[in-house]
Order: sequence, then C-alpha cells, then structure tokens
Amino acid sequence: MKKMITWIMVLVMALSLTSFAAAEEAVTLRLWMWDDAQQPAMRAMADEYEASHPNVTIEISCQADVSGLNQRIQATIGTSDAPEIFFMNYNLAAEYIPLGIVADLTPYGIDQSDLASGIVNAYTVDGKVYAVAKDTDSYAVFYNKALFDQAGVPYPDDSWTIADFCETAKKMTSDGVVGWTSSTSDRVWYNFIWSNGGQIYSEDGPTAAINTPESAEVIQMLMDLSANGYAYTGPQLAEVSDTAAFTSGIAAMTINGSWMISQYASALGDNLGIVELPSGAAGKFSANHGIGYSTTTSNEHMEETVDFLKYLATYDAQVKQIEVVIPANLTCASAWESVYPNVNVGAFMNALSYGRSYLSTVNATLARTAYQDVLARLRNGDFANAEEFCAAAEEAVNYALSE
Repeated sequence: MKKMITWIMVLVMALSLTSFAAAEEAVTLRLWMWDDAQQPAMRAMADEYEASHPNVTIEISCQADVSGLNQRIQATIGTSDAPEIFFMNYNLAAEYIPLGIVADLTPYGIDQSDLASGIVNAYTVDGKVYAVAKDTDSYAVFYNKALFDQAGVPYPDDSWTIADFCETAKKMTSDGVVGWTSSTSDRVWYNFIWSNGGQIYSEDGPTAAINTPESAEVIQMLMDLSANGYAYTGPQLAEVSDTAAFTSGIAAMTINGSWMISQYASALGDNLGIVELPSGAAGKFSANHGIGYSTTTSNEHMEETVDFLKYLATYDAQVKQIEVVIPANLTCASAWESVYPNVNVGAFMNALSYGRSYLSTVNATLARTAYQDVLARLRNGDFANAEEFCAAAEEAVNYALSE
C-alpha cells in the first residue's frame, strides 16, 4: 500500500512538473506593423509585457506603409510564416474579414469598455469583434508661426473658412515661401470635399459619388492655388515632400494627421501652430480612422496572443503611445495633451467630434489607389478644370470597386 501511495505521489509530481514546463514553454509572438514613428512605443509595450511574462518574446517587424504590410500578409496568410498579431485598418478589415482569415476575438472576453467605441465598432461585424482598438486619429492644419510673424499675417483661428484658408495661402506666398504644401494624401482632399457638401462615395452602396457641383467647386479652389503658385504642384512634390517642405520652412502651412505632431514639433519647436480644419458650406469634416490589433485564424499561439492583446487594451499600454498618436483609450487624452503643452492639440480632439470614416468595403484599397492616381494627375496639371477631374475620378474609382 505504501509503495502504491509513493508511486501515485511520484506520478502526480511528474505530471505537475510537466504541466509547469508546458506553461513556461518559450513562445515568440510576431507583431507586424507599419509606421517607423510608432516602433518605440510598440517596443516599450512589448518590453513591459515581456518583463512579467519571461517565457514570451514579442518580435516586432515594421513595414514602410500599410501597402507593404498588406502585401506581406497576403503572401504568408495561412502559413507558419504569418504573424500572430498585426496592425489592422478599416480597408484591410473590409477585405480580410469576409475571407475568414481574421480571428473572431469575441469568445475571449477582451475588455474594450474604456476604448473609443467608434473604433471598436468599426472592427465589429455581425456582433463579432475582430480587433482590439489601438488608436484613433483626425486632421488639422499645421502652420509655421515664425513665417506668419515675418509676413505680418495673423494666425488662423478655428472659425476660419475654406475661403479664408485660400486667402491665407495667397498672403503667405512670397520670398521663397509657398502658402500651402498641397498634399499627396486622398484623405486631405476628402476633408475639403465633405466640408463643401460633396461626397466621395454614395451612402447607399460602394459607388463613387464625387462628380457633383459641390465637389468640383472646392476642388477648383484648390487647383487655382497650385496654378497660381500658392500651393505646390505634383512635380514640386516629387522633388520635396510636403513634410520636408513644411519642416524646412519653405511652406507656411500643411494639412496632416495627429500622428505627425511629434515630427513637426521636433522640427519647429515653439514655432509650430495647429488650427482646426476650415469650414465650408456643409460645416467641418475630418477623415477619421483608427488602427486595431488583430490575429489570424491560423494562429498556433492563440492563448498567449489573447493574453498580450488583453494587455494592449489596458491604460498602461495605451498611454505609451501618447507622443505619437491619440490612444483609443480616451482617458489618456489629457496625458496626450500634456506632452505638447505649447501647441493646440485640442484641434485634433475637437475634430474627433466631426470625424467621418472613409470607404471600408471590399476592394476599398483598390478604390483608394485609383483615386490617388487621379489626384496625382490633377497635381501634375492633366485636367483643364475640376469638372474633368471629378468625372475621371468617379470613373476610375467605380472601375476599381467593380473588380
């Protein structure tokens, strides 16, 4: 009897040790992202998590942009080379979720109650949650205070209109300085079109709706700025990017997202000014977006992945992003604003209230690419007027959506 008890005890101990060893098995979670500026924050989150989970290693790989990430995921999805975690945006979600390659996180009960509901809802389809909200963003106008002071032009305020914006660009163009950088981003142009009462896509289905008098009117205003030397043209932007032009002091204003504050503040210091987007006939609108963390249905380390995702949803993780983006945990907002006490970061927080999501549907990436291509032609002077541009954009986008 004693021998039997002894053997049972030995067996129990052996099983316990085996279970403990299995629980402590070394696991590497691959996190794929884009945007070099966000790498330090992601590394800080990973380091904090690894410190309390010594058996887990977070391996971060960064692509130059979302297109690069998309290509890499498509090449590896369903294989052992696919990442355990990756950055998701609205357009990728619209394309990936219907294919069944993004894991439903609903069964794991990840608490997102403190995260921006708009971002959480964007990644919730038919009641199933496919991402943990990471951040949100909005647009505003950045301006160089020193250049305004030298020109004797008053700083813009949040009540200005699109007509005021154009007039300011004209006044700020002199002595080697151009008023506005213009932009290669489709979302910057969306803001103007929406504010003037135009649309990019129809509300009742995924078709282009840009070819309207409202869209053409505001596009013509912006075309005239470039045609008269008050904003950069396509060939000029091919030589110097909008960011380089602004940070080097040869452009007085640029329009960009909240994620650019860190870079612009580093370059301009106290001379950086921020003001809300100008309003149009329909009010103010800002392209609004937010990244999420997702995983794949082929993930072989789901337990460890979910545990890390739960950490990424916490305040302690989210607040580490405040120098680069607006965290999805909006209770971090006051901390985000305190990082840049001398600039009007409230312009971005206000813009969240009039934010609008752009197209998120199957072939959305193709549609945006098509729109960007037509915008490039506009900046290169290929269209005689805005009506021609709007007709060409609508045709190109509808073709892309039908593919």
